[in-house]
Amino acid sequence: MTFKRIILFLLIIILFSCNKNGKILPENTGKQNEVILVIEDKLWGGNKGKILKEVFEKEIEGIYQSEKLFKLIQINSKEFSRFFKTHKNIIFVSSYKKDSYDKNKWAKDQTVVYLNSDSEETDFRKSCQETFNFLDRKEIEQIKNNYKKGYNENASLYIKEEFGFEIFLPTEYTISLKKEGLFVADFHSFNEKQDLLKYIIVYDFEPTDYELQEEIVIKTDSVLKQYILGSIEGSYAQIESKIPLIEDNGIYKGLWFLKNGFMGGPIIIKTRHVEDKIVVSLGIIFHPNENKRNFVRTFEAIL
Repeated sequence: MTFKRIILFLLIIILFSCNKNGKILPENTGKQNEVILVIEDKLWGGNKGKILKEVFEKEIEGIYQSEKLFKLIQINSKEFSRFFKTHKNIIFVSSYKKDSYDKNKWAKDQTVVYLNSDSEETDFRKSCQETFNFLDRKEIEQIKNNYKKGYNENASLYIKEEFGFEIFLPTEYTISLKKEGLFVADFHSFNEKQDLLKYIIVYDFEPTDYELQEEIVIKTDSVLKQYILGSIEGSYAQIESKIPLIEDNGIYKGLWFLKNGFMGGPIIIKTRHVEDKIVVSLGIIFHPNENKRNFVRTFEAIL
């Protein structure tokens, strides 16, 4: 690399590390699911606070225990110190600002949202939902981008050639099966500190006159029965039929269990139409007594 190119590269880095005022920004802080909510106690305890909780603290579907999609950390305006300024997600609720937002105000890849507390409740709920949708998409895109930086290139190339779309398979997974119309990869970690099992499966089929969701369940159960087996003889994974799958934009969320065994957890199924076939990519998780939010979100992003 020539000296001129090095200088240009450094200038680009500096440019993208600055806010609109030209200041070099620090890295953002806090967890992806945390939202610093700057709102006075009176508002927080009233109807506007109730709306905020209903919109942002939704329960994650397809998990046995209670886990919320986002965690609101409420503080008063006087408590908003430098400690909070670099957090990746900040929402201000007050009568002083119109609905608006800033990107990279005090830190890199930061979103700062202003919601007007004087809005009618219907309008306020709509603004909250739009903000929720934005933060939801932002997290999914960031997860995707993180895995694009380092993934199993051979597996991703095989999936693209065999099934016609890309999965950026994390390098921690081991490929256990590749054959026409089927791909299976797994991650196991069973030790004193952690019992964690994850599978990613891709398969395709030609749809018939079945109702599509019913056919996806039948085909998925067939694949799980053959290839996701328990340690007890005759045990195998299946979709939990007692709890219906919840579908949203081609993504199904539900639970799986081990037939003739004692395991279970979330299952995420994504479907695509590729030419005359339905391509199914799915992930299953076993992580007893532990939070599963991040695993579910990762599957939503990479499948």
